[in-house]
Amino acid sequence: MSRVSVKFAREWVRRAVQFAALLAFVYLVVAAPWLNIGWLPSQLFSRLDPLVGLTAVIASRALMAYAALGLVTMAFTFVLGRVWCGWLCPLGTLIELTPSRSGRAANHLPARWRYGKYAVFALVLGAAIFGTLAPMVLDPITIAMRPLQEIVMPLLGSDAVGVSVGQYLSRDAMRLVAWLSMVPLVVVLALNAVTRRFWCRALCPLGGMVAAGSAASFVRRQVDAEACTRCGKCSRECPTSAISPKQGFASSPSECIVCLHCTDVCPTAAIGFGPVRTLAPLYVPQRRETLIALGATGASLAGMLLLPRVAQAQELLRPPGTTEQRLAERCVRCGACYAACPTGALRPSTSVTAPAGLWTPVLDERPRHCTMDCNLCAPVCPTDALHTPTDQEAIALRLGGFAVVDKTRCIAWTRGKSCLKCTRFCPISGAIGSTPVVVNTHFGPKETRVPVVTPELCVACGLCTDSCPVQPAAIVVRR
Repeated sequence: MSRVSVKFAREWVRRAVQFAALLAFVYLVVAAPWLNIGWLPSQLFSRLDPLVGLTAVIASRALMAYAALGLVTMAFTFVLGRVWCGWLCPLGTLIELTPSRSGRAANHLPARWRYGKYAVFALVLGAAIFGTLAPMVLDPITIAMRPLQEIVMPLLGSDAVGVSVGQYLSRDAMRLVAWLSMVPLVVVLALNAVTRRFWCRALCPLGGMVAAGSAASFVRRQVDAEACTRCGKCSRECPTSAISPKQGFASSPSECIVCLHCTDVCPTAAIGFGPVRTLAPLYVPQRRETLIALGATGASLAGMLLLPRVAQAQELLRPPGTTEQRLAERCVRCGACYAACPTGALRPSTSVTAPAGLWTPVLDERPRHCTMDCNLCAPVCPTDALHTPTDQEAIALRLGGFAVVDKTRCIAWTRGKSCLKCTRFCPISGAIGSTPVVVNTHFGPKETRVPVVTPELCVACGLCTDSCPVQPAAIVVRR
């Protein structure tokens, strides 16, 4: 096989893997939740993200089984380097597809900027130590996922609210907070105008995590000193400026994303990838650069942690089966839960001062829209921030009211017909039962079963009102 054919094959294989990963990501986010494919979870990429698992475990102080998938990603990192960034990351693929500057300036980025991603990574870890995952809005999987959940899915009619373009354009979900989900993605892609892969090289917290692991990677880029002509093509073509001409065109394993561009452009085939004996890093940060990074991380963390203290008393209506603390410790702001909500009751929070913070799920409409027993939001959550509530937990969600039956309108009471739709639709066992009675109808006494509400169990969700065939409803919530 000729050298040109080998070059084409390498490039084709990497591109094929990248596009396959991107298509799989889009498919899992948009289609998988509605196809009920149990063995192919919609949150697969979030769970392969080691940053998601690590921060959730730290913030919640609890071991979680799903975090093991992140260990698989890190295992590949320790062996092969930053293959996640160069081959599998959906956001990384979108960045590569985005036009960037041409010429030498396209790759120019001062070496000290590369430590920015470690500072952001430290910020995310520091916040997790203090019990909040608010900085996870900077996670690359979250950045790529949120526009799919808030913009694309409703437009395609794949969520329960956006069933047509007309409804999509007029629905209440299309407020500023929905469009704000596009801002991080637009900013990340726009940074390509500054320099190629600026986000990956300088700011990505997951990039900082895998870069730290790649420093000890077993397989690395190697240069045959005798075959190398020092033409410099590899260093000019490297999208992350990982190759240093001053050090014999050696590369930093923490910056190399294994894109193989250097092997393709080398005129003498002097570059290859293989196991190495020494694990010494190529670049070591200077004392000043380290202090600057730590100072920026500390200042950002202090500023972020002050916000929740401003409004601890603020009350937001959260989905069943979770608490403010649980959301703060586990929610990564991916948006999967309110995209899966069958009634459109879940919406992203616009509060930056609530304990759990911006873009966490809230019930911002009347609670009657939440069925509480559908359990569609909990399975799609990648970090178990939501879970199916028990009856006792659901009872604790009651909102200071209970359902009341209007005996002058109820079919069972006025016509003697055993309707009982309200009892079948009630999500709380025992909240609405039935009892046999003899009622007086226009045709005389008749024995039937009538609905009976137990106020102590009713959570005032309003599903009974929605299910009642009488208009106006014969059972309503009184608060």
